[in-house]
Amino acid sequence: MAEAEPIQKNIVLLANLNCDHVLQLEAPLEAGQRLHYRDGGRRLGGGAANTGIGLCWAGHKVLLAARVGRDKTGDWLVQQAASQGLNLDYVERVEGTTGELLVLVDDRGERTILRQARPPVLPARLPAAPVDCLYVNTDGADVVAYMKRMNEHSLVVSQYPRGGRWARPCRVMIASATDLGAVADPWAHAQTLAGNGLEWLVLTHGEGGAEAISAGRHIRVPAPAVTVVDATGAGDAFAGGLIHALVNGAAMDHALAEAGRWAAFTLSSSSSIPSTRLRAHLAGGLNSRADTGKLDTNKVSGDDSGE
Repeated sequence: MAEAEPIQKNIVLLANLNCDHVLQLEAPLEAGQRLHYRDGGRRLGGGAANTGIGLCWAGHKVLLAARVGRDKTGDWLVQQAASQGLNLDYVERVEGTTGELLVLVDDRGERTILRQARPPVLPARLPAAPVDCLYVNTDGADVVAYMKRMNEHSLVVSQYPRGGRWARPCRVMIASATDLGAVADPWAHAQTLAGNGLEWLVLTHGEGGAEAISAGRHIRVPAPAVTVVDATGAGDAFAGGLIHALVNGAAMDHALAEAGRWAAFTLSSSSSIPSTRLRAHLAGGLNSRADTGKLDTNKVSGDDSGE
């Protein structure tokens, strides 16, 4: 059969819009070292941009819900995000400085991110109308009530909450294996945070690929071979690829593979936002077939055995 054509969907991203200040290091960080660095300047970043721009390139309508300062850095962020096609109707401008994140990238492409500690605060206005997907990548407990309301009519995808400290009612949860640490039963743990409506827990393993776990299935796909230039934003790009595939009706194994491709394009680029290689890839269409199955709109039945 012919491949399914990607269809434009309405996607809301509740995530940070950041100004990244990049410092290129000559070697990996170690305690007590003195290192030379090259100032790479500032660039658009944060989960809102790193996930949203690829989804815009894929043809979707992407609306951001975020807060930025009413200062020159905030002005720059808004201009940069708008130029990429992101809808900023729910980006709140607040008094105070926006600030910059320091992104330290070593000679292997690994990054260390330094940011000022700030309490998680939701935008005063959040979109309430049904959408094809709400993606949540923010800290704090205040978002829980909003997620519950959106769960009633929209696919809600969430990043694993930092340290597993807050509930995240959703149908799909994304986490890195490092985030979960030594959790004995990742699926049961994810259910305690997401509730009984959880359909899939997606775990990323870096160069080890990714896996998806449900009540009755276990799927694993390898990661594409890639030379890492800068790891910043790879997890955000993975989320974008996963969302793109799922809202277009792809089966989870195809969605994992597509997400891995999106992450690989970011890993091989000196940018946290998606590289132009992703745009070229998307011009070839979604690499999933319409007849391979869809994300269950209710709940996984559990009668399918996996790897």
